[in-house]
Amino acid sequence: MPANAQKAGGSISVGLELDIPGFDVLRVGVYDAAALTASSALFDTLTTLDANGKPQPKLALSWEPSEDFKMWTFKLRPGVKFHDGTPFNAEAFKANFDRQKDPANKCRCAFYISNVNNVQAPDELTLVYNLNDPSVNFPSLVSYASQTNAIHSPTAWKTKGEDYNRNPVGTGPYILKSWTAGDRMILEKNPDYWDKDKVYFDRITLKPLPDAQSRFASLQSGEVDLIWDDEYSADNIQKAQKDSKLTVHTYAGSGAAVYAMNTKTPPFDDVRVRQALVMALDRKKMSQAITNGLAKPASNPYGDGSWVKCKDDGALPEDLEKAKALIKEYGKPVDFKMLVTATPRGRTVGQVLQQLWKRAGANMEIEQVDQATIPPRAFMRQFQLTPWRIVDLADPDIQMYANFHTGSPVALANYSNPELDKLLERARVTADQNKRIEDYCAITRLINKEAIWFWTFQNTYYAISSAKVKGLPKMYSGVIDVSRAWKE
Repeated sequence: MPANAQKAGGSISVGLELDIPGFDVLRVGVYDAAALTASSALFDTLTTLDANGKPQPKLALSWEPSEDFKMWTFKLRPGVKFHDGTPFNAEAFKANFDRQKDPANKCRCAFYISNVNNVQAPDELTLVYNLNDPSVNFPSLVSYASQTNAIHSPTAWKTKGEDYNRNPVGTGPYILKSWTAGDRMILEKNPDYWDKDKVYFDRITLKPLPDAQSRFASLQSGEVDLIWDDEYSADNIQKAQKDSKLTVHTYAGSGAAVYAMNTKTPPFDDVRVRQALVMALDRKKMSQAITNGLAKPASNPYGDGSWVKCKDDGALPEDLEKAKALIKEYGKPVDFKMLVTATPRGRTVGQVLQQLWKRAGANMEIEQVDQATIPPRAFMRQFQLTPWRIVDLADPDIQMYANFHTGSPVALANYSNPELDKLLERARVTADQNKRIEDYCAITRLINKEAIWFWTFQNTYYAISSAKVKGLPKMYSGVIDVSRAWKE
């Protein structure tokens, strides 16, 4: 955009899906989509992703890997201060990292930095990450204000103690002004921000509006300027697309909604049954039934937003007759349970899959559980079939290695294959992106052939705003970041 088109001043009001539980990682563990909108305004990260998904400087000005990609050295921006006046430097960053990593703190966030051995601060403006495994694209993985990337003031959490959770202090473009639980959070522009010329709104108001219909009604009435949405509210998105006063912002990310089969439990210990279930899927019909056709079918874990593009991903064909034949050949009843979240969405997805598989001669029983129960059940392998998600990260390595390498706690399928391990190990240490793409496509062909996981829909993110809202960046990882937007 030409610089003169960007208008400073005014405010924006955002309708979020959920109330934010807080920002102290030791208390909340993980930031959800609602918390990420706030944290993008309150906190900075080392890097940011440009429109092409490449890392650019933010709190770090430059970075350099070691030859084996297991050590990354970042040079930090001088003169930056936290909202409380504490200087931002390598020591402050290291204090954030050590607090999350410390086993005594039992932070659920520690899982997300388990790939990092330690962080060192050799001088005020030099930060060194020592990784357990090579990562050729590491700077792009520290680019959004997640629970482990957002940088907090060490002074604030030490002095505020228990109260820090609701009194966050970052170096970001906005400062917390007031917060009424269940009602609204008000953020005001940081007058001392290092990049303040690129920050336009004087104020951001965030309101939790959990009901999709009332959230959309608030947008239509002008009570809020922008709302979070997803394809399960397909009617609202399709209405907004036809309304000239509204803009639908959408981003097809990397990653997908996926399901893992436990290959150590019958009937999934037989490849014929696994292949039959995948071949009996009709993703277009599923998309129509669940999202009015908005959800985009996925045949691999990478998605349109990923730089991994496969000419051949080895996807099994949709073939109901072949599926029936495989189940017949198996020769025993195919009965199993599938975990679903005890939500309207979870039940609907479960029922649609149940019908599709019934046509092929497989009987699936729906086991409804609380959302929070799914990860521990999955990690302890207490399931036959579980939903999961490959989230939208700028590099596939961390998740693909964790999900499919022998011995990984997140390799939910309980499946081991030396050929797959070799491909995963090579892809993470190869600097040449084209060679990495070849390896990741070979990995998917193997997973699809063995049908240990299957993918249903790509990760696609939505926000709907008044047509006056401009400058919203790509929603990487589903983050709606309004900190540098403006109104016409």
